[in-house]
Order: sequence, then C-alpha cells, then structure tokens
Amino acid sequence: MEYIINSRKLKKEITFSRPGHAYIYVNLNGKPGTLGRQICDHGRLSGSTSSYRGEDIQQFRNICHKWWREYLRKDKNW
Repeated sequence: MEYIINSRKLKKEITFSRPGHAYIYVNLNGKPGTLGRQICDHGRLSGSTSSYRGEDIQQFRNICHKWWREYLRKDKNW
C-alpha cells in the first residue's frame, strides 16, 4: 500500500508505504519502504509507532495525511 504527497515545503515527493502487514514508513531519509522512517503518533518519528492493518486505501491515506500535517507543525527543520 502506498500514498504519495507532493510537498511544496520540501519541494519533493514524500512517499508513505506499508510494505508489510501493519507498520507505515515514510521516505524522509531518501530511502523507500522499510529503509525509510517509521511514522509514530502525533507527527513524530520516534515513540509509539503508528500502524494500519486494513485494506481501505482511503483510510490509509487519511492516517498518512494526518501524520504529515502534525509532522509539519512540529518539525520546523524542513
């Protein structure tokens, strides 16, 4: 499962993926899939890991988009 956001702030595509059965990864470090960073609660990259076990692509997109908004609010290093 995959979701791509075209980030205007970072001027690149950000890809969220779920290569396995639950954990969601984001390619913020420039690496895809499980080589990327795991997303965690409240827009963080460490802490309680976010996951999604279902097959509804819209729900997966909603989780990723919500995390992205929270991440941008918290991380001003972009």
